[in-house]
Amino acid sequence: MSIPLKGFCLHGKQKISPSSGIPIMSNTKVVDLEIPALKQGEILAKTLYTGICGSDNSASLGKANFDWVARPRVIGHEFSAEILELGPGEHGDLKVGDVFTPLAMLGCREEACPACSVSKWNLCPNKEIIGFHRNGGFGQQVVLESDRVVPLMKGLTPAQGALVEPLSVVVNALHNKCHIKPGQDVIVTGCGIIGLMAAELAKAAGARVAITGLASDKEIRLKAAKERGFITIEVSPENSLSTQLSAGITDANGIPFGVLGKVDLLIECSGVPQVLSEAISVIRPEGDICVIATYGQDVAINATHLTRTSLNMRGSMGSCREDYMVAQKLMVTRVFPAEHYTNIYDFKDIRQAFEDSILANNVKAVIKMN
Repeated sequence: MSIPLKGFCLHGKQKISPSSGIPIMSNTKVVDLEIPALKQGEILAKTLYTGICGSDNSASLGKANFDWVARPRVIGHEFSAEILELGPGEHGDLKVGDVFTPLAMLGCREEACPACSVSKWNLCPNKEIIGFHRNGGFGQQVVLESDRVVPLMKGLTPAQGALVEPLSVVVNALHNKCHIKPGQDVIVTGCGIIGLMAAELAKAAGARVAITGLASDKEIRLKAAKERGFITIEVSPENSLSTQLSAGITDANGIPFGVLGKVDLLIECSGVPQVLSEAISVIRPEGDICVIATYGQDVAINATHLTRTSLNMRGSMGSCREDYMVAQKLMVTRVFPAEHYTNIYDFKDIRQAFEDSILANNVKAVIKMN
């Protein structure tokens, strides 16, 4: 008798905060997985490793910016997998046994679509995100469109493959929106994995980088950043980033960071509205802000200050196939040291992995799915 396949399923919309007293996993459960028949252009794959994204945490906590996700839903869009079966239709060079990571976002692919016509599926207004619009990588098997498949580069492990998608998001932001120059001083706000990845790529581009976090991040996420040579800044409402920069921050060699409390670039990865509101006050005239995070509410911005200092604020959404290829190369060549930031859990411990991730008790949780 075969063992039933399992999936980690989002089923509720209750608004949960870690301090509310409500068990933080109340909106989720592990379920028996039903695998549908393959449709035209689809494949069946065995998931290997799946990463917990901040958006998975937000959906699990019932945050407003993920109310649109239909429940029940097996979530997960950061994963590696092995092809088990090819469905009807053409699949190019794909074959059973290929190991890959999927494009998280699939566009409408209509010729008239301004985004899809230039292969920017991440910007398609009708895009479908695996794990949110259809069941995803927290199932032990997954059905998906073969158009999503990005074969893993030689030398990349399946565990590393689970980090390709988030790293591709940062590649898109930093390569296309930030234009970092060697010698610049860069602040990354938020020390989740996207922030840590942004810090690594900014450093690789020649910047001196500081990263912010809360007191609860000090012993794990900020510690991991400090071990990699980044300036770490613990912030709070009483001791804000702007206050600390104005008072003076120095690097490990005692060299001042920034000039008169201002830096060249801020990369916002925290998703905290107040952090983005404050960001424009710490950027030098004609400096840059890149926003990767999303927010559960509208964010107040001092637009007049933005104008008078000629700041550049740019958003960056998701990634496309080209970014995936760059992300893989950055890991294979060790520009991004995936192992330094990865915490591996077995599937039987997936609820603990989510709790640890939500409470910032790990750096990047990756689940061994099978």
